[in-house]
Amino acid sequence: MLNLAEIQKQLAKMVEEQAVRKPDFGQKVGIAVQEAKRWIAGYQHLASKIAGSKTSWLVAKFDTPLSQVFPLPSRPERWLVFASDGSQIFPDRHEAMLCYLINIGSVTLPYGVDARPHLSNLPHLFYRESELYQRWGGRRVLVNEETVSVKRHLMEVEELVRLARSWKFRPAVALIDGTLILWTLEGKPADFRAIMLRRFLRMLDILRDLKTPIAGYISAPGSTDVINSMRVGLCSYEFANCDKCDWVREGKNPPCAVIEGVADIHLFERLLKPGERSPVFWSSSQILSDYGEHQIGFFYLHAGLEIARVEIPKWVVEDEGMLNLVHSVVYDQAQKGRGYPIALAEAHEQAVIRGTERELFYEMLEAALIRQGFKVSMTFKLMAKRTPAV
Repeated sequence: MLNLAEIQKQLAKMVEEQAVRKPDFGQKVGIAVQEAKRWIAGYQHLASKIAGSKTSWLVAKFDTPLSQVFPLPSRPERWLVFASDGSQIFPDRHEAMLCYLINIGSVTLPYGVDARPHLSNLPHLFYRESELYQRWGGRRVLVNEETVSVKRHLMEVEELVRLARSWKFRPAVALIDGTLILWTLEGKPADFRAIMLRRFLRMLDILRDLKTPIAGYISAPGSTDVINSMRVGLCSYEFANCDKCDWVREGKNPPCAVIEGVADIHLFERLLKPGERSPVFWSSSQILSDYGEHQIGFFYLHAGLEIARVEIPKWVVEDEGMLNLVHSVVYDQAQKGRGYPIALAEAHEQAVIRGTERELFYEMLEAALIRQGFKVSMTFKLMAKRTPAV
């Protein structure tokens, strides 16, 4: 049981500390804005310095000045938006039978097209041996929450492919909630990583062939890739090497610390107006070395009520028409959704599994087992969780 009185004291202390830091943080953001503008003419020199530096954080790569602003392009008269989202019930060893469920919701919204919106959801139950266990670094292990989440993410992209195949009308944009960079595969066993990546990149191949740009929409991103690029520019050495920084070894604040703690969204809140986007940046995430021709770029978009990070494959970036289509459609979707793309909001509503539905799922599971003559038992832990307190 929570000690609410103690939590209240700690919350008050947290807010008090943040109030003291606020003026200092505002100053840091101002410095970041100045730095972004300082490199307008010398952005190529900064790019070269970044290429020769070794940092302990992800640094964005770029082909244009960091502070360049791109206005909202005109929107097509007719277009389609595909969106998908997913949710899951993770495997629970304490339940009557080991299995897990992934529910994929999808939406097709036609604009200026003589067709009705289409909303659907389809649950997928996984219970077979090959679905519950996987090869993990040469070992056979039970799937965990992380691997189920990766599988759900891939199924969301596969649903976008299904929609793109079933609708021949173009232009169309495919939206997914979250990243196109499979960060969670970094550091995973090579066999598992290879299987997941191969499946994902095959879907991107199909979407490219179908001329359907895919975009990952990240609301309230905490990324610092662009800020980190400017931290390299602030370094007093010719090339930065964070592991051998004399400032840190001597216990001093290095020059780059003046913008430490600032996120990319804080910078672009100052640089962008509603509808405008930043340049396209390139992530230096290690996993992208296996993406081949599907390198992932990203830009920041002032979506009206927030700064969002929008991720797109290289083949979208290189096609100006596709890039402008994504820019205009994502902004339009955010306006229709009062701050968040309406297609993604509707896909989420189709996909979400609520607490009462989760309990009903397990009740249905137990009933199905009993009908087939299985003896249903539960662990003491589960019994304690389901028994109401007296």
